[in-house]
Amino acid sequence: MIINKLRLNNFRVFAGRHEIDLKPQKHKPIILFGGLNGAGKTSILTAIRFALLGRQAFSGNLSNPAFIGELQKLINNSDGKTDNKRAYLELEFDYVRQGVCYSYCVKRQWQYGKIDELVIVEDGVEKFELNYEQAQAFLIELIPAGIADLVFFDGEKIAELAEDNSGIILQHAVKRLLGLDIVTRLKEDLRIYLRKAGIAASEEKLKEQYHELEAEKDELLSQALLKRNEADLIFNSITELNSKITLAEQELLSGGGAWAASREDTQQSIDLNIQNKAVLESRLQHELEGDYALSLAQKTLTTLLTEITKTQDSAKKVAFKNQLNGFLDQYSSKDFFALRAQLLEAADDYSQPGANLISFDLSEQQSALLHAQVNQQALISSQNAKELKLELVKLQSTIENASINVSRAPEQEQLQVSFDKLRLLEKEKSTFVKEYKAILFDAKTLFKSAQDLTSKLVKLQKEMKTAFGEEDSAIRASRTITLLDEFSNELVKLKLTEIETKFIESYKKLNRKEDVKLNISIDPHSYNVVLVDDFGNNIDKNGLSAGEKQIFAIAMLDALASVSGKKLPVVIDTPLGRLDSNHRDKLVQHYFPNASEQVIILSTDTEVNEQYIGQMKDSISCKYDISFDQVTKTSSVSAGYFWEKEEVSAI
Repeated sequence: MIINKLRLNNFRVFAGRHEIDLKPQKHKPIILFGGLNGAGKTSILTAIRFALLGRQAFSGNLSNPAFIGELQKLINNSDGKTDNKRAYLELEFDYVRQGVCYSYCVKRQWQYGKIDELVIVEDGVEKFELNYEQAQAFLIELIPAGIADLVFFDGEKIAELAEDNSGIILQHAVKRLLGLDIVTRLKEDLRIYLRKAGIAASEEKLKEQYHELEAEKDELLSQALLKRNEADLIFNSITELNSKITLAEQELLSGGGAWAASREDTQQSIDLNIQNKAVLESRLQHELEGDYALSLAQKTLTTLLTEITKTQDSAKKVAFKNQLNGFLDQYSSKDFFALRAQLLEAADDYSQPGANLISFDLSEQQSALLHAQVNQQALISSQNAKELKLELVKLQSTIENASINVSRAPEQEQLQVSFDKLRLLEKEKSTFVKEYKAILFDAKTLFKSAQDLTSKLVKLQKEMKTAFGEEDSAIRASRTITLLDEFSNELVKLKLTEIETKFIESYKKLNRKEDVKLNISIDPHSYNVVLVDDFGNNIDKNGLSAGEKQIFAIAMLDALASVSGKKLPVVIDTPLGRLDSNHRDKLVQHYFPNASEQVIILSTDTEVNEQYIGQMKDSISCKYDISFDQVTKTSSVSAGYFWEKEEVSAI
C-alpha cells in the first residue's frame, strides 16, 4: 500500500482546504514533515488514521453520541465557530490485492452534531453498492485496525507497550493481527446455537421451567428499566434545579450578597483599625510635642549653634588672657618685664571678640545639650513622625475602603427574599436527590434479581444440554468449538515464536548497547513479555529508561508488522522525543530507511536535525514544513524543512 495524497478541509488546526502529495519516489521511502509542537503534526497522523479506520481510530467502543462528540472536536475552530462548518478528509492510495494494483480514494465528510459520511472510489468508480457500515468494513478488510495501530503511531505514546506487565496490550494486538477476534465471535455464535438447540430438544418440564424463568427475568428487567427511566426524569429535574440554584446565587450576589456575607467582619475590622489609628495619633502627638519642632528650623538652628560656638571660643580666649596676666604678675625681674609686656599685648589681641559677636549666656553643658537636641534628637523625632504619618495614611485608606464595602452591603432584610428563594430551591433539590437515590437503588435491586435469574438460566441450560443427548448438529458444533480453541492456541504459539525472532532482529539493530545479548519469551497464555539477558537473568522492564522503553516498543511494533504479512506505510509522530543521541542514530540509520516502502515522519526541529537530514538524504523523497500562524490561528504546509527554503510544490 502506498499513500499518494491527503486532502484536509477545516480539520483540527488546518482551516480551509489543504492538499499534500505523499507519494514517495522509487527507493526513497521517507516523507519528512517538520513542525513545532502544536503546529499540526499529530493532526496529519490523526487524519490518516481516521480516514481509514473511522470510529475505530478512537480509543474504546464509542456510542453514536460519543462518536459525534469526537467528530465535533476535529472541526477547525480558528474563528471561534464550528456550528455551520463542514469538514472533510480525502485519502488517495494504491493497494495491491492478489497481485493486482487498485487505486482508491476514501472520502469522509461531516458537520457539527452529525455523524460522518463515507464514500469509497475504486479505480475512479464510486462503490455505490456499499452503505456506511459496509464501506467501513471494506476498509477494515484492507487495513485491519489491529495492524493499523502497529504502523500508524505516536513515538512518545507507544512506550506503554513496554510498561505493560499484564500482557493485555500485546494480547489485544496479536489477536487482532491474527484475526482471532473473528474466531472468538464464531465460538460465541456456536454457543448461542447450542443454547437454542438445547431448548428445542429438552424435556417439556425443563423447557417450561426455562421459559418461566426467562419471562420472570424479562419482567424484572422491564421493571428495572422503568425505574431507571423514572430516575432519569428525576435527574433531569435535579439538573434543572441546579440551573435555577445557579441563577438564584447569581441574583443574590448581584444584590449585594457577597458584601453582606462579610459585612460584620468588615465592620469589626473598621472598629479595630479606628482604635489603632487613635494609638498612632497619640504617638504622633507625643513626637510633635517633643524635639520634632527643632527639625522644622534645622538650617536656622545650625547657624545658631555656630554662633554659640564662636561665643564660647571668644570667652575661652578672654579667660586665657586673664589667667596669663595673673600668672605673669608673679615675676618682677627687669629682663622679664619687657617680655611680659609683649605677651600681654599678644594675649590682648588674641582675646579681642570678633565682629558682630552675639553674647549667649550659656554654660558648656547647656550648649552640649542644645547641640544634641538639634543634631540628633530632632532628626530622630522627625523620622519617627514621618513613619507615623505614613502608617496613619495607610490605616485611614484601609478604613475608608472598608467603609465603602460596608456601605455597599445591603441590610439583611433586603436580601432575605433572595436567601429564602435559594434555601427553598436547595431544599427542593435535596428532596429530589433522596428520591433519585431511592429509585436508583430499586432499579439496581431489580437488575440484581434479573442477574440472579440469568445465572439460574445458565445452570438450567447445562441441564438441558445433558437432556439434549447426542444430536449430530450439536455434537459437531461442540467439537467445532473445541477445534477452534486448539487452532487458536497452536496459531498463537506459532506466531509468538515468529514474533520473538523478529523482535530480536529488530531490537539488535536499534539498541545502542551493541554488546548486550538480549532474548525474549512471550507467555502464550498471559502474553506477558519476559526479557532475558545474556546470563539468563530476567530483566525488569520497569527498570528500562524512557528511551529504552521506546526502542523496545518500536522493535515490537516492527516485529508485529512484519509477521502480519501486509506491506503498509509507516507513519510516526514524534519519533525521537525520548531517545538519547545513540538511540536516535540507530533509528536514523537502521529503522527509518527500511521500515517500509513508505515512511512518513512527523518531527520537531530538535529530533530530525540537519545532521540526520544529511544521513538520510538518499532515502528522503520530499520534505514539508508545517507552520502555525498566531494571527489566523491556523496551520499551513509548504515544501521545505525548518531552515531550508524550497519552492512550494504541495498545498
